Amino acid sequence: MNLHLSMPLRRLATSVAVAMLLTSSFDVFLALEIGGTFRLCQLLAPLLVLLAFVKASYVRYIPVLGLLPLTIWLAFQVLFIPATDFWPRSLGYCIWLVLNLFVIFAFVQLFGGEARSIAAILRWYLYSFALVASFGVLQFLLPLGGLPGILVQQWWIPGEVARVNGFSYEPSYYATYLMIGFVFANSLRKQRSSLLSRRSLITICVLCAASVVLSSSRIGILFLFLDMILYAIGPWFAFFRNAFARRQSSFRLRRLVPSLLLFLTAVALGSATASLIANRPSVALVLLNGTGLSDTAAHSVLQRETAFEDTVSVFLEHPLLGRSLGGVASAIAELEGDRIRSFKDSKDFEGMNVFAEALAASGVIGFVPFLCFLVTIFRKPLAAAKAAPPIYGGVILGLLRSLAFLFMMLQFNQNILRPYVWLHIALLATVYVTARRETQLASAANCGIIASASTSQTLSL
Repeated sequence: MNLHLSMPLRRLATSVAVAMLLTSSFDVFLALEIGGTFRLCQLLAPLLVLLAFVKASYVRYIPVLGLLPLTIWLAFQVLFIPATDFWPRSLGYCIWLVLNLFVIFAFVQLFGGEARSIAAILRWYLYSFALVASFGVLQFLLPLGGLPGILVQQWWIPGEVARVNGFSYEPSYYATYLMIGFVFANSLRKQRSSLLSRRSLITICVLCAASVVLSSSRIGILFLFLDMILYAIGPWFAFFRNAFARRQSSFRLRRLVPSLLLFLTAVALGSATASLIANRPSVALVLLNGTGLSDTAAHSVLQRETAFEDTVSVFLEHPLLGRSLGGVASAIAELEGDRIRSFKDSKDFEGMNVFAEALAASGVIGFVPFLCFLVTIFRKPLAAAKAAPPIYGGVILGLLRSLAFLFMMLQFNQNILRPYVWLHIALLATVYVTARRETQLASAANCGIIASASTSQTLSL
């Protein structure tokens, strides 16, 4: 398919795609503040879309996963723009959603069915997490050595101990982004994928995990351990299943070793933390600050809880008429007797929980296509993974697993329009198309072999 694009244009398309993936978490670096925040990946997106249209003008259009329900959901967001007081924000959000839709379209048209191109992009996608995670480690170490912190937004001890945030607004945003890379790389490692070497995948996992811990994002650390625990308990299910079936001899007990090591590590860390807190009670105040536990301040938990309740209240006030994605903040401000007059004002009234925000923005009817989109991007790739060649099936399962973790984490922070959410979906849609194509080619080849064997048998008779 790429024969219709010259080699320079093909390389340009791949380079732009990789640059977008690498900078998708950049909020405080290589970003322009003009009313809203314009990130480098968003500024590069129109170029990729243009290249996609150039290619699409020469070759057959490739259907895009979930495009119809996503377009219908976009139409509802546009329809509800007049329902908000501060319409420029709603219009801006709709423009970002249109751009995200076109990014998915561009990835599929440019790289769908191109096994070599998508493999290269997937490798760079994994490398990008390692690079951003490495910067986070550096961000933590520099102040400890007496050097200034680079792009640090929050501190445990000002000027000395940083809460790592990478290139993101804050640590929780950074941890959410890195968890995509950790879960994806860990999934490929478990499946012994040939996309990258086992050593490379382990390195990516270690770097991402280290930076998530250094970010001190409690949500990030919780989901980090959740992914490890889910993998660790798998062998135990097999162990007890075989035990009840009296087939224990066929089960390799060494598969239980990683989970036992994880358990012992958790016990050791828990004991060390308890000992540290016992000797230095001030440490407990630092660790629990914002949770409301042990009489500490509960600002972090209360902010999320209040924002979620306000978002639900906006929906309950107008269950049929949505307020558009950018209008939820205005509606929350109205609930509190305030009014938004600028983009800066809206920062104080952000919604919480992406599903609740989508429901408040779309209304009951408008939420249906959004729900259909989510079901589509999980159900169809999952079905394709079962029939696809192992390398594609493994990649699809890894992308789906990391996307599931991403959506779970987004229930506690941020909004649905984060660039890395849609770039991840774009990659999933592209791999899905490529996997289906490779499956069809393999099926056609098998049919050809069977037909050839049948003809030979007939001739021999």
